[in-house]
Amino acid sequence: MKTKLIVLLSAVLTVLGCSTYSQQGEERQEPIIADGHTSEISLDWDGVYNGFLPCASCPGIAITLQLNSDKTFAQHTIYLGEKEGYFTDKGTFAFTKDGYHIVVSPEKGTKTRYTVGENRLIMLDKDGKENATELAPMYELSKTAGTDFALTDKPIKGLLTLGHEVSTFRPCNSLTTYWINDFSDGRLTKRYRQQVGPTPTPYTPAIAELAVKDMGKAKEGFAESYESVLQPLKIHSLKQLSPENHCGN
Repeated sequence: MKTKLIVLLSAVLTVLGCSTYSQQGEERQEPIIADGHTSEISLDWDGVYNGFLPCASCPGIAITLQLNSDKTFAQHTIYLGEKEGYFTDKGTFAFTKDGYHIVVSPEKGTKTRYTVGENRLIMLDKDGKENATELAPMYELSKTAGTDFALTDKPIKGLLTLGHEVSTFRPCNSLTTYWINDFSDGRLTKRYRQQVGPTPTPYTPAIAELAVKDMGKAKEGFAESYESVLQPLKIHSLKQLSPENHCGN
């Protein structure tokens, strides 16, 4: 009888041990790290990323996220069609223990988690999972090539915003906004109006590819508060900002 009891107890402990191991295995879903080649170690993750996120109450959200090598970040988001839709954030970010994800922590607001890939970031939901619907591609931010750039006569892609007391251009690979003049015949404004409409929501941006000349910093007027003043030389393209036309593609 004593022998049977010992055998039965051993069997129960074996089953419990297997069950516990199985549960731990299911909960632990961290990637296997081979030779320490994680995203944090093996990828050039610092730089500027752009995307066009889905929006339940607007046509979309244009986002530019700059990750710095010192683990700080800066971000611009534009909610299209909303009068007060411009937001800027800054703060810090940290890689998760697995080395494949980052958690972006703004000074104010909600933290956001991303998977870090080769020249891309994938925004995750509140549970840390990737979107699995047909909208999944819209949660991907693409790294913009040529973060270090000079204002020359070569075409530069960026966001053009024209309106009351505002005439600005921000290159896609930068968070620096410049004041931009029009041509003497006003054709930059004309092309802009053709894309955004005659009465758009104030400060609606368009996506433009322009050749410009740096005229230096203004000393007076509205332009004085900007980094520098640009003079357009040629309009290579100017389109409405959309999921098909934005800084991330």
